[in-house]
Amino acid sequence: MLPLVMIPALCCDEGLYDDVKDRFADLVNPRIVIPYENSLAACVEKVLAAVEGDFIIMGTSFGGHVARETALAAPGRVKGLWIIGAGAGAVANQQAGFERGAKLRDGRAEEVYRQFAETITHLPGERGQAAADQFLAMARRADPEKVARQSDALAVRADRWADLPRIACPSLLMWGVHDQFSPAADGLRMAGLIPHARYVEIADCGHLPTLETPEEVVDAARHWLADIRI
Repeated sequence: MLPLVMIPALCCDEGLYDDVKDRFADLVNPRIVIPYENSLAACVEKVLAAVEGDFIIMGTSFGGHVARETALAAPGRVKGLWIIGAGAGAVANQQAGFERGAKLRDGRAEEVYRQFAETITHLPGERGQAAADQFLAMARRADPEKVARQSDALAVRADRWADLPRIACPSLLMWGVHDQFSPAADGLRMAGLIPHARYVEIADCGHLPTLETPEEVVDAARHWLADIRI
């Protein structure tokens, strides 16, 4: 049974996957890896060192960027790629990313966390507010310096649209319709460029489907894992 390496979003920890990870245990061996590095390349090195042999990788937002970079860096080992809410483009406003890192380092982390919590979930959704509250709880127990390093990695990420056709492994691209951080249209576009990709769009959901709509996530992911028969 292959490991399923799960990489949380910025400001998040293992709690991001509490409602879903054990429900894949008959198909894969779920394990959570959280790299705190200031470049995606260094994050990839941490992931590859944390798991032996072949594996499936998934990630949300920041974690999705790390997952995609890992699939590109180690195509012989990555047997499946699952991305949630992480488009393939470069960051739209690099300076904003650096300013966020500065706030995290100079005692204004709560400001960053609250700003994220206001838009990171689809608040009108059934679990929107509860999911936002869970996000805020995770962020508050994080080390701001570690989060700042991840933020720096996101701020300098490369544009990967042209590289997507090189991803040969089966891929699952999962997006909330109301994602305000990474538009669902980017996920659909990615699915058209990755040779063996499946696109799943979730209604009444924002940027954190594993908190907002765990049942839909589990259903779609189990079908995908069973279909790829790794």
